[in-house]
This record gives sequence, structure tokens and C-alpha cells, in this order.
Amino acid sequence: MSAPVEFSVGGEQLPGGRLELTLDQAGALRVRHHNGGTEVVRTATVDPAVPARVLNALRGTAPGAGGGAAEARRLVVGELAWADGTDTPVPGIARLLEALAGQLIRPEAPAQLPGNLVQLAAVDPAEAPPTAAIGTVAGRPAFALAVAGRGFGLAELADGGGSLGDSDEEAGLLPTAVALGRVDERDLFAVGAQDGAVQVWDATTGALLHGTSGGEGAQVVAAAVVEGVPLAFSGGREGEVRAWRAGDGKGLGLLAVNGRGATALVHAHCAGLDLVAAAGGDGTIRVWDAAAGARLHLLVGHTERVTSLAVLSLGDQAVLASGGVDREIRLWDLATGEPLAVLVGHSATVTGLAFTELAGEPVLASCALDGTVRTWDVYRGTGLNGWATGGVWLTALAVVRGSGGRGGSDDGGSAGAALAVGDERGRIRLFDPADGTALATWEPTGPATGPRPLNTLAAAALADGSQVLAAGYGDGTVRLWDGGVERLQLAEDGGSVSSVAVTEGLLVCGTVTGAVRCHRLSDGAPLSVPTPHTGPVTCLAIGETTLVSGGADGVVRVRGALDGAPLLRLAAHQQGVTALAIGRQPRPLLATAGGDRTVRIWDAATGAPGPVVGGLAAPVAALAFATHAGRPVVLAGTADGAVRAFDAESGQAVTELTGGAARVRTLVCQEMDGEALVAAGDERDTVRLWHLGSGTLLNEAPLDRAPLAISFTETGLYVVGPGGAVTL
Repeated sequence: MSAPVEFSVGGEQLPGGRLELTLDQAGALRVRHHNGGTEVVRTATVDPAVPARVLNALRGTAPGAGGGAAEARRLVVGELAWADGTDTPVPGIARLLEALAGQLIRPEAPAQLPGNLVQLAAVDPAEAPPTAAIGTVAGRPAFALAVAGRGFGLAELADGGGSLGDSDEEAGLLPTAVALGRVDERDLFAVGAQDGAVQVWDATTGALLHGTSGGEGAQVVAAAVVEGVPLAFSGGREGEVRAWRAGDGKGLGLLAVNGRGATALVHAHCAGLDLVAAAGGDGTIRVWDAAAGARLHLLVGHTERVTSLAVLSLGDQAVLASGGVDREIRLWDLATGEPLAVLVGHSATVTGLAFTELAGEPVLASCALDGTVRTWDVYRGTGLNGWATGGVWLTALAVVRGSGGRGGSDDGGSAGAALAVGDERGRIRLFDPADGTALATWEPTGPATGPRPLNTLAAAALADGSQVLAAGYGDGTVRLWDGGVERLQLAEDGGSVSSVAVTEGLLVCGTVTGAVRCHRLSDGAPLSVPTPHTGPVTCLAIGETTLVSGGADGVVRVRGALDGAPLLRLAAHQQGVTALAIGRQPRPLLATAGGDRTVRIWDAATGAPGPVVGGLAAPVAALAFATHAGRPVVLAGTADGAVRAFDAESGQAVTELTGGAARVRTLVCQEMDGEALVAAGDERDTVRLWHLGSGTLLNEAPLDRAPLAISFTETGLYVVGPGGAVTL
């Protein structure tokens, strides 16, 4: 069976759409999803173990001649075909193909397959629509405008107003959102970008105050205490490796990997230095002095993606072990960067590495997608033992002290270490490293909607001396195991967990969507981290002291407006944030809208969730706060041209302002002479003005440009479009 596997499903099997998947033996995967008149195409590279399992399963089933209803599931390999509704229905292995497609189309959703199996291809950036904001600069009305291909800039808000500073397409930022605001007597200008970066300038002087660089967020993480300070390191498929202070989220800079990202990270202590090693998709491993940020070594030898790293510290020396898709395990001298040995024996991708001891000698343990665990003599670079575990994909490995194995025990007794091995079914199985004897099996408790693969493991010691095991799962949960008992469980936040690291009472997690999670190890309390959005920034707002950004990744981030200090991270809308607004009465409030066709109200100070308005006909593109009948309300501009008002405390519908038929794209409310007036601009280049109290449409005016931002003046309206500002 050398032809690609082609799988399709539609009709009742996939309501409202059709799914087409193509997978070849080299692991090239392409998924096309038609739904509601839209089409999404995603590509990825999957581990060779995936097509191998599919083809092996198909060899045991009898194909037919195809046929079947057009909307039925169909599976085709060359001239061989299976179809539901015929004598040769699609075999059960199709569930794996459906799970693959789901992880590509919705990477933020719970994953049914181990994360190491699927490497998503980068999505080409879409051309962002123009965006604008209105505010003041040096006491004068001003506007910010960003247009794709033409950069961004500031200008005075008057007909023919002069420029206050601008950029061009060479500025390094592809702007997708802008905001103006005043904080502590300083005028601020913020820009969000296609790659998730957010940068803030002093609008008067042009000085850059702070910002996050773009990238794919953190899918892999490491953690360590460096010069007495707990630090975390994170990397994604692209961009640089980030360093930040784990306790308070203060960013400390980048470790340059030429934008190539990282597929595995690990900390090491060697010769009095704290080192960080980052492996890439090209098999190259870079090693830095973590304190100085200087690169020390470039380790070249692997021919494909590295999936796992482990370190053995030996006084002034340290040994780094690396393994990956090329099925080889390599040992390196971290003091010199010299290669020590190449260990060959696994027949599939190496997914887990950990060092332990047997009879006082250092031993390396490994696991792989071939379903085997192996042990290796570190000094001699030779194999010691190996055993099969039942044919399932093994996904992670760690050493657990005091769990009944003989590893680490000088007298050969049972009080030493055991090898904890995770697999595609979500189990943790413990083995004696000396002879492979099975010691125990730990399985997650609680309901699961489908398979719950285990993706990553990290061992840690708590302040009370107890040994625990942190495990990250495909459903997005993180569980802390203590002797087979779940000591702590952290709920899903940011998608399937792809990496975990622990240090000094802190637990750091990376996810497949690039979100970084940092928690206190003792009780799971979340801590702030300074990571960017993992997709385009879709909206920005500046409050009295904060900068709020929403992204296509579905996350809302709240930072200090002047210093960029991370304050809140809200998992707001799984299908992306489409609009946000900040309110100040009777307490600081935040409203967000998303592709899930909901509007959510939050406490802007604590992040506590409030009412959720659902059942909207389409995503909301514009939000604003107002006061109606003495109560705070949220105004939402919808796709049918109406502006709907909802009570900010209860979420109940209050009133509706009608008169338009095109999607509202910008919205503002202003109290004038004791009356609240609402202005909205739509996609048909029309501006409308309502009296909020009575719902009366007061005026409407056609424009010669698309209205991107609106502001009231003493006598009329400012309107900013792609061609600049006009006064009505």
C-alpha cells in the first residue's frame, strides 16, 4: 500500500460540512474542512508511526469497490476503497484519522492523540484589514491608523492634520490593531501585530516604553533556579527562546535561535554555570550560559527533529542526552560540546529520556513510539536492557524516587527509583530499571470525553521532601501524582499540554496553542507570565492604568499600560476575540466578544467572570460601555446593523437600536447635555446616530470611506477611515 490514504466524511457524520484528509507514508498530512460556505485547509507533518499504524490496520481488512452514498465516510488507498453503507464499511482505524483532522482544525480543543505525533505547519499570515483609534496627543485630538502594507502612524485629528509619527512596511511589525489612551498624564500609543506582538510608545515623544516580541508562544518549557532566582524558559515552533522570572513574570530577554524555535528545552548545571539547551526541528541543539545569555555550543549530529533532552550533572561536568525522530540517542559533553556516544536500538521516534543509577553507576533510560523501554550504560555508551510494554505508543519518561525500583539504591534494595512511563492511553506505568519488572499503573480519574493521551512528565521534590510527578495530558489537564494518588489537578487552559517543568515550588507548562501556564506547585494557584499572543492581535484598549489586548488565539491579556507587567490572562473565546471594551462604572469592567457569538463581562481588576450573553446571530465586531436608566450597559454592534444593549451586571437584554442593515464595525457612546448618544459606522460606509434613552435614530450620513473609528466633538463627529479623518 504505497499510495496516499484519502479519507472523507460529510452529511450526517459531519453536520454542516465535509472533511477531506490525505496522508502519505512520509507523514505529510493535509486536511480540508468545508463548513457553512467557508473552507479551512491545514497541513502538518506527522510521525512515521502514524501512517505505519494506519496501513498495518488496513492490511487486515477486506477492501471493496467503493460506492456508497455521497455523504458517507469513504477511505481510499490507491485502487482499494472502503465506504460506509456497503459490504465493506470504513474500518475502525478511521477514528485515528478523524482525531488527526480534529487536532489540525481545532488545535485548542482536547487532543485524542499524543502531541509529539503532529507538527503543524505555519499558517501563512492573512492580510489584516485597516484599523484605527482616536484619542489625544499633547492635549490635541489625534488618531492612529494602520493599513496593511503601509505600516501605522499618528496624526492630528483635524481636516488635513499633520503627522505625529509613522512607520512603513519595513518597520518589522505587521499591524493588526491600534489604540490610544492617557495614563498618569502620559499619552500612549499601542500597536498589536500579526505575529502576536504588542508594543507601546509614548505618543508625545515617540519613545518605546515596552513590548512583547512576536512568535508562536511556548510549546516547550524548562525551569531552574539561576543565581538564587527561579527562572523559566519557553520556546515554540518559531521565534526565539524566552527567559523570564517565574515568580512575578518579569521578562528577562531572548536566547536567539535565528527565529527557528525549539522542540525541546532543558536546564543543566555544569562547571559552576547554569546552562540552557534548546533543540530544534532541524536536529540542531544550541547551548547557552543562562545567566549571561551567551551561546556556548552548537551541537550537530541529529538528522531530524529532536523530541527529548535529559541532563546528568557530574560535579564540574555534565552529560546531555538527546533523542528524536531519527531514532538515535546521542550523548554530549556539556563542558566542551563534544559528542560522547551514539546509542542505536529503538525502531521508532524516541519520546522520553531520563538518567538514573544502577549499582552506583549512571544509567540512561529511554522510551519510544516502538513501545519499548531501554536502558544504557552512560560511561561505555552501550545498551544494558530493554523490554516491550504492550504495543502502545510510549510518550514520556521520568524517574520517580522511592517507588520500589532498584535504580539509585546502593544496596540493591527496593527503596530506590522507578521509571515512570506515559503512553497514548493516558496511563503512567512504573518499571524497575534493573530488569523491567512492572511495579504499578496510575490512571487519571474523572470523566473524559475521549482518549486522554499523556504527553509529558517531570519529577519534582516538594518542600516537605515528598517526591511527586507532574503529568500533562492531551485534554489540557495537568495532574500532580504522589505515590499513585492525584495530589493536585489543574483544569484545561490553553489546549493540550505539550511540556511541563518544575523548580523551587513552581510548575511551568507549555501547550500546543503556545500558551504558557505557571502555577504554584503547592496548591496550583496561577502566576502571571509575559508571553505574547500566539496569533494575530485582533483588538486593543487602554484603560486608566492597563493595556488590554485580545487575539485570534481566543485569549485576552491585561498588562500594566506603562510598564507592560502581566496582570491577567483570560481564556475568553475559543474561536478568537473579535472586540473588547473597558468600562469604569460602577467598578472596572471588561467586555469581550468572540467568534463563538458570545459577549462576556469580566471584573477588570480580578478577572472574575461575569454574565455571558449568548445566542447572537453572528460574532460582534464592536463593543462599548454606556449608562442606560442609571445602570451600566454593554453596547454590541452586530452583523445585521443593529446595536444591542445588555445589562452589564445581569447580561439581560435592555434595548435595541435599529436602522441599518450592514455589519457594525465601530461604535462609541458619549453623554452630552445629560443625554447618552450612540454613534456607529458600518460596512456600507454609513454612520448613524441614536438617542440611547429612547432608541430614536437621530441621523445617518453616507461617507466616502470605510468608518474605522468614531469620536464625538463638541459640534459633531470625527470619523477616521483608510484615507484619514473627516469631520461630520
